[in-house]
Amino acid sequence: MTGVGPGDPGRPSGGHTGDGYVVPAHGYPAQGVDGTSVAPGTGHGAPADSAPAPSNGPTVPVVGPVTVDRASDAASRRTPMRAAWQSVSSKVLSERALRASEAAAAAAAASQEAAAALAAYPGAGAPTGEPADAAPATALPGRRRSQHSPFHWGFFGGIGVLLAYVSFLVLDTIRDTLLLLAIATLLAIGLNPLVSWIERRGVRRGFAVLFVFLGLLAVIGAAIYAIIPPIVTEVGSFVESIPTLIANLQQNESLRNLDERFGVLQAIQNSNIVQTIGSGAAGGLLSVGVTVATIIVDLLIILILTLYFLAGFPRIKAGAYRLVPATRRTRVTDLGDRILKQMGGYLSGATVIAMQAGLVAGVFAAIVGLPYPWAIALGAAILDFIPVVGPILVGVSMTLIGLTQSLAIGIIAGIFYLCQHLFEAYWLYPRVMKRTVDISTGAVVVAILVGAALLGVTGAILAVPVAAAIILIVREVIMPMQERS
Repeated sequence: MTGVGPGDPGRPSGGHTGDGYVVPAHGYPAQGVDGTSVAPGTGHGAPADSAPAPSNGPTVPVVGPVTVDRASDAASRRTPMRAAWQSVSSKVLSERALRASEAAAAAAAASQEAAAALAAYPGAGAPTGEPADAAPATALPGRRRSQHSPFHWGFFGGIGVLLAYVSFLVLDTIRDTLLLLAIATLLAIGLNPLVSWIERRGVRRGFAVLFVFLGLLAVIGAAIYAIIPPIVTEVGSFVESIPTLIANLQQNESLRNLDERFGVLQAIQNSNIVQTIGSGAAGGLLSVGVTVATIIVDLLIILILTLYFLAGFPRIKAGAYRLVPATRRTRVTDLGDRILKQMGGYLSGATVIAMQAGLVAGVFAAIVGLPYPWAIALGAAILDFIPVVGPILVGVSMTLIGLTQSLAIGIIAGIFYLCQHLFEAYWLYPRVMKRTVDISTGAVVVAILVGAALLGVTGAILAVPVAAAIILIVREVIMPMQERS
C-alpha cells in the first residue's frame, strides 16, 4: 500500500509507514516504533534525543514506502511561528505578573499605613454606636478637613473674634499715641505743599523744611502769647477782688436779714464749707496744672514728629509704595499721590481761610472795643478749621461777647459775622478749595459729626480730609470694581 502525505485528500492525517515508522498528524516529526525519528524529507528514522512525543491522532498501519515531504515542509513552517508566539505570550504574562505583584505590594503598604494611623487614633475606628475616644477618622494625617464643616467655621470664627477683641484693647490703650501720630502726619501732609513750593524755587529740601518749621513755631508762639496773658490777667483780677467780695457780702442788707432770721453766718462758721471750697479750689488748680503740662508735652511730641515726617516725606512715601505688589504699584502710587494732594491742598486752604477768619475777628474786636481781641482772633481761627459748623460757632461767640458790653455792640457783632460767614462760605471757600477737595456739603456735615463723636474737636478738624480720601478711594477703586463685576 502506497503512503500518502497528510495533505492528500481522502487520506488520514497520520499512520504507520511500511518500514515500521509512524507518520504523525499535523506535521510533527515522525517517530518509529523503536523510538527513532524520521528526518524531514526522508523516509528513514534516527534515534530520538529525547522522549518520544505522543501522537496527536490515531495511527493507521501503512504498507510500503511513505512520502513525508509535504508534512515535513508544513511542520518546518509552523515551528518558528509557534515558538515566536510562545515567546511573546510568556513575556506578556511575565509583565502582567510583575504589575500584579507591584499592586499587591502597594496595597499591603497602604494597609499597613492605615493600620498604623488607626493605632495612633484609637477612637477613629470605633464601631457605630460606640463613643470615639479621640478625633474622628477625618482628622487622620494627610487628609484635609472640609472647609464647610461646622468645626472649621466655629474654630476660625472664634479666632477672628478673639483677635478683634485683642486689637480693640490694644487700640484703646494706645489711642492717645495714635491721635498724636495722626495729627503730626496731617500737619506734615498739609505743610508739604509749601515745602515743595519753596523747593521748586531752588532751595534744598532741608532748608525749606527749616523755614516752614520756624514759621510754624512762630504761629504757635503767637497763639500762646495771645492766650496766656488774658488767663493770667483774669486769674489775678479774681484773686484781687476776693476781699472786696467778702466785704460786699458782709455789708449786704439781704444777707444781714437772713442772718438775723436763720443764723446763716453762724451756720457757715460752724460748717466746714470754707475748708471744702479751699480744698476743692486747690485740687482744681492742681488738675489745671496737670492738664497744662500734658498739653505742652503733647504739643512738643507733635512738633517733633511733624519735623521728622516733613523732612523724610519723600522717603517715607516711597517706602510705603514699595510695600505694594509690583503689578499694582503704579495704580496705587497714582491713587496715593492724588489722595495726598487733596489732603495737603485742603489743609493748606483751610489754614489760609482760618487765618483770614482770625484776622477779621481780631480787627473787629479791637475796633468795637471787645476785651482781649487777640485771644478772640485765635479762638476764631481755631474754630474756623471746622467747616460749616466752625464759622457759626465763631459768630455766636462774638455776639455773646458783644452783648456783655452793650446791646448795640452785640447786634453789630451778630450782623457783622453773618456777613463774614456768607462771604467766606459762598465766595472765599469755593475759590480756595475748588482744586483740592471734591466733597458735598452733606458729606462734610456727616463727617464732622462722626469725627466730633469719636475724637472731639480734633476729630471734627480731621474729619473732612479723611472723608475726602475715603470718597476718592470709593470713586476710583470700589465703584469701578462693582461696574466690572
